[in-house]
Amino acid sequence: MATNFISTGLSGAVFGSALLLSGVYSPTIILAQLELSDFYMLKVFLTASGSSAILMEICKRANIVPCKPREASNLNLLSRYDGNIIGGLILGCGMALTGACPGTVLVQVASGISSGVPVLAGGILGGILWSRFGYCVKCAPTTPASEKGSTLSKNELTLYDSTKMSSAQAVLLFEIVCLSVIIAASYLLPDPYGSKLLNPVLGGLLIGGAQAASLILTRGLIGVSTAYERLGDYICRFAGLSPCYDSTWPSPSPLVFALGMIVGTWSLSHALGMTPVMESTQISVARAAVGGVALIIGARTAGGCTSGHGISGMAALSKASFATVGAMFAGGMGLSGLLRFFK
Repeated sequence: MATNFISTGLSGAVFGSALLLSGVYSPTIILAQLELSDFYMLKVFLTASGSSAILMEICKRANIVPCKPREASNLNLLSRYDGNIIGGLILGCGMALTGACPGTVLVQVASGISSGVPVLAGGILGGILWSRFGYCVKCAPTTPASEKGSTLSKNELTLYDSTKMSSAQAVLLFEIVCLSVIIAASYLLPDPYGSKLLNPVLGGLLIGGAQAASLILTRGLIGVSTAYERLGDYICRFAGLSPCYDSTWPSPSPLVFALGMIVGTWSLSHALGMTPVMESTQISVARAAVGGVALIIGARTAGGCTSGHGISGMAALSKASFATVGAMFAGGMGLSGLLRFFK
């Protein structure tokens, strides 16, 4: 047990350190991406996801880790992926309000960015709310009537399942697409803030390296938002508010991973003498807290966040992850545009 916790904590520390060194944790970088004024985040994001896809394919072929794709988050309201789409939209709105995601806010807090604390507080509140009331969202039957006779579609979790390609062929195509977008963005799209940071490809490879560390140390993929739900579970149980009557307490591993991120980031930033970044966008406490709640409610509705769906899920070529990430950017860019319009 102790060995597992140490491995999980070390994995979190490596991931937090990679986010810190890449600079993609910065609220300015995240908000500029959603405003389409800087594409540094996109290049880091695609490099991290592309390198993770190669690692995961190697692990699957070597029978090291199965690297299962993420399943659809089905609310049984609109379609099989309605939870991914609705959750992604809410998550994206939270990113536009906070300049953070469930993972990067931990790095922001550890590195001394002032808006990180109220965002984290809102995220913890979101985890409590989800733990207490989230079962109402997920209580709908997981199998819509329209899909009862379709057992085949349930097993087609990935893009290559649907296109009848081999996983290796699909990964190769994914790498070509990622590389093409990165090259095009490097030559055609602006990055006035990102140009002052680490090369985005190198930053993305560092995050891909953190994915490798997670696979080796924990035999699992990177993901952060479960930690907020798990903390909410514990708080609700202590307060007597939990709707779950199971006597078995859930594993604290997600919390250990998140704590490892904070400790690793804080240790590295102090070892390197890094000072808190002066952000160009000032985020009020109320906006940060509300956005923090939205981040976690959206992530848990979608079944994952920017790391779980964006880095790990897309690398597994999960259809649910592509739906979530698409909705996330749509929601983030949409609200960002509205905030600029009414500014």
